[in-house]
Amino acid sequence: MADNRFTEQALDALLAGLQARAQDAPDNPGLIACWPGVREDQMAAGCAELIRRGHPVKRVAIRTRTPGMTRMGWTIAAPGQPVRQLDEEQPG
Repeated sequence: MADNRFTEQALDALLAGLQARAQDAPDNPGLIACWPGVREDQMAAGCAELIRRGHPVKRVAIRTRTPGMTRMGWTIAAPGQPVRQLDEEQPG
């Protein structure tokens, strides 16, 4: 069942943001949020909708400004780049 909370434009912007981040920052490809269409508290639902539509979106750990710490975000595999998926938040 489709998630009706998101416009097609918001989902397109989220997908484009995930793709751009994965391509531009392959060493730290995750996004926590994509503005203006998808807020941080909506990322899981937005990414779940992209997954439902067949996009290779995955949860990943994102380095924080605190050395050795990570938080969970989302990424999409850029063409030709494998993405390591992490299942839970863990220290760096």
